[in-house]
Parts: sequence; structure tokens; C-alpha cells
Amino acid sequence: MNFLNFKPKHTCTVCILLKLTAGQLMINKRCFWVYMLLGTGFGFTPEQVQPHDSPTLVSTQLKTIYSAQGIVKFKLFTDKALHYENGDRAYPQGMYIEFFQSDKELLARGRANSVYFFAEQNIYEFRGDVELKSLREKKQLNTEELHWSPETETFYTDKFVRIEIEDEVLTGEGLSAKQDLSYYRIAKPQGVFNVKSIK
Repeated sequence: MNFLNFKPKHTCTVCILLKLTAGQLMINKRCFWVYMLLGTGFGFTPEQVQPHDSPTLVSTQLKTIYSAQGIVKFKLFTDKALHYENGDRAYPQGMYIEFFQSDKELLARGRANSVYFFAEQNIYEFRGDVELKSLREKKQLNTEELHWSPETETFYTDKFVRIEIEDEVLTGEGLSAKQDLSYYRIAKPQGVFNVKSIK
């Protein structure tokens, strides 16, 4: 599936709208830096919950829209979603995601070969050829595993990462970042390369 050219079929698309309260949003902002430290300083990762033998619901051509106070925050697109009794969800055929600003500006977009949602922690785990592009910051992140918290709007991983910024490429292990890549920190930097020199 080519997620960058993904167009859900309207005849079988399921749309889900999630409302976040103003209080939740305030708590999320206050917890941002604490969550960043937990993500990298203490190596926090979601508990690897094993799904049930079979899902309670299977969705196809799924489009999920999340909003806060009537403002769209992000959209998820996938060919197939498996829903489990404990609230977890699996996306075995990958996912394409879009992040928006309050004025409906598309800030960033990403994709992964497979995704698992941990309901108890409210964490998404992206695996396999993970790519995140910031349209405003003109940055691109590539890794093989990435965790995302919708509550704090942050990404983190302890895996190898590659970040391309204009004509430079930064590499290292471990990362914490805002979901639009306006801020990021590589835990163990390994090198900085000129894009022209490695092409």
C-alpha cells in the first residue's frame, strides 16, 4: 500500500471522532517535559500486551479523525484495523497519519509498515520503515520503531534514528521529539553528514 497516495473509499470508510476536554489539554501541556524525560531518560516503553486470540471487530478502509474542541488534531488512515476486547488495536497492514494546526494547516505526516495501539497507556507503537515528515520544519525522521503519545503530542524511541534537515543528515540512537519535529533530542548522537556527500 502506498500511504502517501492513500485515498480511503467513502463507501466503506469508518470515521471516529474523539473529543478532548480543555482540562485534559491543559494537563497534557504540563506533562510534556515530564513525558519527554520518561521517554528517553528512563527508557519508558509501553508494556508489550499480547492481543487476544481473535479480535472482536475487524475494520477495513478505516479513516479516524481526532479533534479537540471542534478542531481536527490528526487523522489516521489504514487498510485494516483489528479491535480487541481490552481496547487495544492492531494495524497489520500499516498506517498513514496526518497532523494539523489549529488553522487546519497540515503540519506533518507519517507512515509505518505496522502499528499497535496500547489502550491502557494510550500509546501507539509504529514498526517497520517508520517515516515522519515535518512540512513546516522541513525535516524528515526515519527509524524502525517509534512510540507516539497523542496526549503529549510527542514521539520517542531507543532505536537508531536518522534525521534529515535541508542539506544535513543527523544519526544516533534514542530520540524524544514533538510530533511536528519543531523540537527533538537525540540521546546518543553518532554523526552529522552533508547530504551531497552521501548521495
